[in-house]
Amino acid sequence: MKKKAVLLIDFIGCPRNMLLKLRFEDYLKANGWDIGSTEEVASADLVAHLGCGLMNKNRRETLRIIEAVNKHLAPRTDDPIFVVTGCIPSQYRADIEEIHSGPAFGVREIEKFDEVINATTSILDIPTRTRVRTRERVMSIVRDKRRIDVVRVASIIRKVIHWCISGYYGTINGTLFTDVNRGVYPFDYYQMGDDTWCIITSEGCLGKCSYCVGRIAKGRLRSKPIKEIVESARQGVKQGYKWISLIAEDNGVYGRDIDLDFGTLIRELIAIEGDFGLLIDSMNPKDMIELCDEYPDVFSTGKIKRLCLAVQHVSPRIIKSMNRDYDLERLKRCLEVITDVSPSFYMDVHFIIGYPGETREEFRQLKEFAEWLLELNPLHSFKPFAFSASKGTKAAQLPDQIPTAITLGRILEMDVICLKHRYKKDRRQRQLDLGEITT
Repeated sequence: MKKKAVLLIDFIGCPRNMLLKLRFEDYLKANGWDIGSTEEVASADLVAHLGCGLMNKNRRETLRIIEAVNKHLAPRTDDPIFVVTGCIPSQYRADIEEIHSGPAFGVREIEKFDEVINATTSILDIPTRTRVRTRERVMSIVRDKRRIDVVRVASIIRKVIHWCISGYYGTINGTLFTDVNRGVYPFDYYQMGDDTWCIITSEGCLGKCSYCVGRIAKGRLRSKPIKEIVESARQGVKQGYKWISLIAEDNGVYGRDIDLDFGTLIRELIAIEGDFGLLIDSMNPKDMIELCDEYPDVFSTGKIKRLCLAVQHVSPRIIKSMNRDYDLERLKRCLEVITDVSPSFYMDVHFIIGYPGETREEFRQLKEFAEWLLELNPLHSFKPFAFSASKGTKAAQLPDQIPTAITLGRILEMDVICLKHRYKKDRRQRQLDLGEITT
């Protein structure tokens, strides 16, 4: 009888984490294991959890899951294996060791899995998938239901308020928003899925952002050879995939460790013949400006369809404190030029709300930029994330930390901007569909 393994993952918003989980699935199957469901945790021979520590809420969730799995396995006398992996072992090893005595290794040391299961096929011989079915993008977790977390309750309250606002703006015109995944999060929906060919272009980054623990887990930049990326993309287009998803911690710095740059890679990719669109996850504003200035022609082809832009903030003081130097006015001019030459191009922009010392005036500047962005192109979207004072980061040590209640209130203000815009966009589309207006 084959041994059974259960793989757990709580944060599927990160495509790299999702791809690693699926790579582990393929690896275990290659070594003769069956993959079980979360209902089989208590009886599994091996349980592996891919934990995320990007934000404090992710760290807390991972630690909760570790404790819950340990409770499930505690009555066992046959020594099942429980592995903790993903980014979090490198970021918060001390926290993990307090509650977990089994194997724990990060994404840069996944070959340790071979020793754990006495593998005949090494994890290093298992390639990262290029195809991820939409139905595979699901959370797989276990929790201790007796525990109640204040932050989780606050998150639920925010979602309820968000839903109520959404319902209000939707029902004004007698219609409700539909197909949430496609309509609300179009970037995330197509980032992976049935129509998408995924390519990891690089691992790690060159940034030194004051708030980020991701670089602790991923390390310095390691770019893939350009020929390997282009050939993979060509295969995807040949097989009929409509989206080529370029995945990295920071695509904008691709190639700087191998005497190349991202613009060179993009030119190679858009030269591929076929009907497809490029989806880029993700870039920083400074690299976006450089791409626009040095390779303006790549956007006019129309093949760059979607891009995740990690703006984070627009206040000069906060940008400097974050160690994310860029010129806001140059970024706005760049986005205006791109909109002119490629109206179908749109972005999903990330903001950090409640960074230490964020004044009401600085938040107003961020709101104004968000409104400008949505007016520039109705297809654009944005996501506001609460600042997380992650242990070991410089930002966590800064004075004037913003109270959670204020941060959540500001996030709701950003949500209202987004929902009002979505209502206007949906209303216009409905009028177009009914012939009440013309383009």
